[in-house]
Amino acid sequence: MTKSIVRRASTALSPLVFLIASTAPAYARETPATTAAPAVAVNPQSEAAKAWNFAASDVPVDPNIVFGVLPNGMKYALLKNSTPKDSVVLRMRFAVGSFAEADDQRGLAHFLEHMAFNGSTNVPEGEMIKLLERKGLAFGADTNASTGFDETIYKLDLPNASDDLIDTGLMLMRETGGELTIDPAAVDRERGIILSERRARDTYQLRSLIDQLDFQMKGMKVASRIPVGTEEVIKTAPASRLRDLYDRYYRPERATLVMVGDFDPAAVEAKIKARFADWKGRGPAGADPDIGNVDYKRAAAADDFVDPAIQDSVTISAFKPWVDEPDTKAKRARKLTEDVGEAIVSRRLAKIALRENSPILTGYFSDATGWKTFDQFTVGAVAKEGAWKEALALVEQEQRRALQHGFTQAEVDEQLANRRTALKNAVAGVTTRRSNALADALVSAAEGDFVLVRPETSQALFEATAPSLTAAAVTAAFRKHMEGLSQPLVRVTAKQPIEGGTAAILADLQASTKVAVAAPAAEANAAFAYDNFGTPGKIVSDERVEDLGIRRIRFANNVMLNIKKTDFQKDKVLMSLRVDGGTLLATRDDPTKVALAGSLMLGGLEAHSLDDLRSILAGKTISPVFGNSTDAFGGSALTSPEDFALQAKLMAAYLTHPGYRPDGLALIRRVLPQQYAANDATPAAVLGRDVGGILANNDPRSQTPPLDKLMTLDWAQLKPVVADSFAHGAIEIGVVGDIDEQAAIDAIAATFGALPERRAAFDPRTDARVRQYATDRSERTLIHKGPAEQAELRVYWPARDDSDLGEALRLQLLSRAMQLMLTEELREKLGESYSPSAAASLSDEFPGYGHLFAASNVDYKDLATTRAAIFAIAKELRDKPVDPDLLDRARKPLLEAMVKSRRENSYWLNYVAEAASHPDRLDRSRKGIGEVEAATPAELQALAKRYLVDDKALVIKAVSDKAVK
Repeated sequence: MTKSIVRRASTALSPLVFLIASTAPAYARETPATTAAPAVAVNPQSEAAKAWNFAASDVPVDPNIVFGVLPNGMKYALLKNSTPKDSVVLRMRFAVGSFAEADDQRGLAHFLEHMAFNGSTNVPEGEMIKLLERKGLAFGADTNASTGFDETIYKLDLPNASDDLIDTGLMLMRETGGELTIDPAAVDRERGIILSERRARDTYQLRSLIDQLDFQMKGMKVASRIPVGTEEVIKTAPASRLRDLYDRYYRPERATLVMVGDFDPAAVEAKIKARFADWKGRGPAGADPDIGNVDYKRAAAADDFVDPAIQDSVTISAFKPWVDEPDTKAKRARKLTEDVGEAIVSRRLAKIALRENSPILTGYFSDATGWKTFDQFTVGAVAKEGAWKEALALVEQEQRRALQHGFTQAEVDEQLANRRTALKNAVAGVTTRRSNALADALVSAAEGDFVLVRPETSQALFEATAPSLTAAAVTAAFRKHMEGLSQPLVRVTAKQPIEGGTAAILADLQASTKVAVAAPAAEANAAFAYDNFGTPGKIVSDERVEDLGIRRIRFANNVMLNIKKTDFQKDKVLMSLRVDGGTLLATRDDPTKVALAGSLMLGGLEAHSLDDLRSILAGKTISPVFGNSTDAFGGSALTSPEDFALQAKLMAAYLTHPGYRPDGLALIRRVLPQQYAANDATPAAVLGRDVGGILANNDPRSQTPPLDKLMTLDWAQLKPVVADSFAHGAIEIGVVGDIDEQAAIDAIAATFGALPERRAAFDPRTDARVRQYATDRSERTLIHKGPAEQAELRVYWPARDDSDLGEALRLQLLSRAMQLMLTEELREKLGESYSPSAAASLSDEFPGYGHLFAASNVDYKDLATTRAAIFAIAKELRDKPVDPDLLDRARKPLLEAMVKSRRENSYWLNYVAEAASHPDRLDRSRKGIGEVEAATPAELQALAKRYLVDDKALVIKAVSDKAVK
């Protein structure tokens, strides 16, 4: 796949409404920062240390990592890590991406990534993915790759650390490095797949990004080297041009191999040396590409990008040359000081975004480096629809306010508290760090821009600097960091053309700069108001589910608490709250009755706004979470053993003292138009908007409600609907993680256990759980507003709910087999689709309701052949048993995923959250793996005959309005 080149920071609010991702600079990789050369080197002076560029640093490298470099120049890094247990994460990075392409090679770096899966000296075309599936790796989830501007990364997540799997992984990486065949016929077969991927990615977001890069980085190759490439090159480039790129850049001196997992580093290092020592580059080496540079003397300029689906936004960017500095303690101290100032500007904009009459939905300040060429500074915001002028003035003035008046000590202290807690949590969890995160960090360190350290080192460096971070010091560092910037480049995205165009944008920016800005007002934080909920509750029932390690407790007021202590992640605890109610309270006559409940968090508490809570809870591992699900109000939060009691108080306060504040409602009403504007922009968007209602026989509770209806909702309408649930509804709490059982019991006893008596059980709401599958099976055509060639086809077959575990898992296996067949037919044979899919969706909430489906994103002209292929595969599954090898390739990755998931707190929370109210579902954990192992080809064929019936199928296609005119 093409690597995402957009760095996004989004905040999901609820199923109803979310804050759209910020439009921060989209291409740069941030690196830890610095200043003077180190006084004393503390790291090894080996060839490996020099190759990884930490030999001369005074920042001590993580001593547990085995760094190496082979005589041919290939670097490697190995780290033994046991989270998850008995698994291995393998990454191979090549320092080449789309920047290295000639004009007639645009897109070929990404094309090469595809060819790595399409034949090499020792692995025939079409066999690599099958080989891995037979060993338990699922394509996409465990086997993947990405291409960026300056790197290509291959990824394998091995489900176990056996010699066989490690040897297989290393063999495949060696094949990728120097043995790809790049057969012309295979290249031709792959063209359609890459064109399908390119077509699917041709969205308003990508077009906006290209416009942004072209505007902000004139003089550079960036905008003309989007990794997915050009249609002409993908269609016509001969295999020889791919071979040219491969030979020049897939070389050992440009390669870095990273392995993290549950293995013996010495044994694996020997395997690497044996496997890769003879690898040599073929022909002359390619030079580092000249990517150009931005014009630092460019005059102030403006740009506008207009699209009906785009979020309204503003950015003001400026540049200065990047300075190459070693990673030192001094640099990290300086960077920390700068980061705190920048974070305060972002925090100020976030506070403004929560004001009732704010013109913005979210705001940020970012400082990013671009390919060791420039530093870019951006202040920006997502604006209320049509409010770009107000948003532009706001962000310009907030940045200037910071420069002119600096920061307060309270603001600095809040940022330090958050960082101190993050570092403390990292140190506490050092023994259960995730292997994939560590591997990704090592891949990033391959460029030599920073030294990879242990959390204890980061914490010590922070504590050495933190005492000096006064408001004056942070202000001075921020001002110095902002010196020498180029003239501003202001960019506006909007749904409607901007009157006066870019000249008007520049004029508004200039007008804003003439407005005087006052110093920020000092604000004092209040204490958290909800510390006492009454007399702690008494336990009336206490039992254990011994085989699953779950403890079930009931308090005298009927509150249910389920606990499972784990050691999967040190110092991390998941807590769930379920309060009887949820969207089942909605009715056909009033389907939006509880829609706002999903965003109750935004309404804050009676005593504290959401922004107040962010300040009050600074330095705490706490999440202000409260929303709704199908049958409950509440939510789940990640906290720590130390902060668990406060997390419980916060969630109890949301239940007993919801704020229903007007600023929260106003934010929802600002976000909704932005969200709805994109509901028909792509095939996937329009399907996401309409399919739920179609499948549920046009039940209004399953349909996306009209925007104008949602805009009329208010807290006053919601309060009486949820009042009974909040006051009397059954409560069930789940706790999973690294926590002392008694501490969890005491915290819940003091909060939820202290509440007045609740109902003992959840209301089954039998009538509200009735969902009828679509009775009209006539083909539907939905219209999107994207490019004419973009289309998506989905075929749905009614199935059942998930109450029968054996049948549910066999249907899942059947759908996985179908997906493999679809991939073979639509991707490999026909070359029509990049990512066909199939799945089983069986409800655990609505009895008898569920479906199987097959889907494919295709060219509009290929709809008929895709439709025929899907029905042909369904017929094949009905007519004969699933091929044993195909079943093996479907079953083994599923089994490995099931085994792996049992090592995750999130897996267990699904069961623990309902262990008292739905004890029958615990058998799914006990028996699931056995059911998958026992499934036979004949059983899957019987299910296909029962469910994959042509005259029961419902076909839904999404096509462009430009294609149907």
